[in-house]
Amino acid sequence: MRDLTRSDLISELGGSQTTLISCLSFEERSFAVVEALAGNGLREWLCLVNEDIETDISAVRDRATALADREGVTLEFLHASKRDPLRLADTMIAIAARPSVADGCRWVADITTMTHEMVLILVAAADEIISDWANIKLVYNVAKAYSGDDEPTDKWVSRGIHEVRSVIGYPGGWSPGEQTTVVALPGFDPERMRRIVEEIEPDQLIVGIACPVGAHHSWSEDKNRQIAQQLLSTHKGAAFEYPALDPIGAVQALLDATRAIRNNVLLVPLNSKISTAAIGALARQKPEWQVCYAPALVYNLSYATASNCFLACSLTEIRQSVSAALAAAGGA
Repeated sequence: MRDLTRSDLISELGGSQTTLISCLSFEERSFAVVEALAGNGLREWLCLVNEDIETDISAVRDRATALADREGVTLEFLHASKRDPLRLADTMIAIAARPSVADGCRWVADITTMTHEMVLILVAAADEIISDWANIKLVYNVAKAYSGDDEPTDKWVSRGIHEVRSVIGYPGGWSPGEQTTVVALPGFDPERMRRIVEEIEPDQLIVGIACPVGAHHSWSEDKNRQIAQQLLSTHKGAAFEYPALDPIGAVQALLDATRAIRNNVLLVPLNSKISTAAIGALARQKPEWQVCYAPALVYNLSYATASNCFLACSLTEIRQSVSAALAAAGGA
């Protein structure tokens, strides 16, 4: 997967009738993709809004409306909820029933500011209810910086949890009496992941250490290793490395790390959204694995800043790579 500039993104995705689905956020990054595509083939924008988000984003919503009016884009705000994932599931069902789903438009999903749960449910919806999403293009704006000017050791993106729950579409094949292995893929929110692990109380913990790809966030590797050490200091287990911004590499590393596990597996992906999408595609092909999520209590309002670097890949490409990796591993 290669890096794309804004101009590259327009060249790759512009020029055809496009429907975009994204999530409105206090982050500036929630406008990076839509502003690139507006005036370059974007005709419809489906914008997810968490109705119970703690931050007032009314001004952001006004900005989205003004952009759509200015560029002649049809904008529709869609309901979602941090507390009730069924609201998002209902929204996906409503999208599946829309006439525009079947009219040949290109679908693009800006997953940058979606929650991890949103990304996972989108992947499941593409499998089960929205056939036109089989080849949906996933786009991610790589953050220029996280947590403002904080020192690497102090950087954080979220804290606290409301509850730990199974993600819709990933119930797993739970075997009572078997031991449980949690595979944790933390981001810059170690306290949140620690709380999730404490709630689950696994017999074994495997922690993924997100390694930078190229020059992106090269400072983060030491921090991610420290997070893994902290999590493993109170739980039996091991760590493995994976490329944070390479979805196919992340899938292969995860398969290698779990090859010998024969008990209950519970995945908790909280790192890059692009790796979360790939792990969701993997879990859809390994239905015995359960995927869990815990909505954050609070987000850092200096979460991240936008950059001129984008990643893009089709869900079909990810699925095919996952199938090939599983076949090479003998079904894993």
